[in-house]
Amino acid sequence: MELNDGGAAQRKPLLDVTEHGVRCLLVPVTPEPHDLLSPREHEVARMVSRGYTNKQIAGVLEISLNTVSAHMRRIFTKLGVGSRAAMVAALTGENLAAG
Repeated sequence: MELNDGGAAQRKPLLDVTEHGVRCLLVPVTPEPHDLLSPREHEVARMVSRGYTNKQIAGVLEISLNTVSAHMRRIFTKLGVGSRAAMVAALTGENLAAG
């Protein structure tokens, strides 16, 4: 049986062995930006995409401004971005504003 996700053939395998007639193929997978974020981080990112300030996010979610800032730092790090606009752009393919 041949499994094909459409992109596996285009990625260089990390491991490709056959043992006892069974082929084991290990290829790197790039997760979607949404999959990198915790549910709370996703909620914060969604609010940023709708134009909320950190202070407004803190008020709506009933968390401290420092906690919002911590979420933002983790989101930026996980997505490899340095601004709110870049964060929203990185998540645009996830239809963030519709959620």
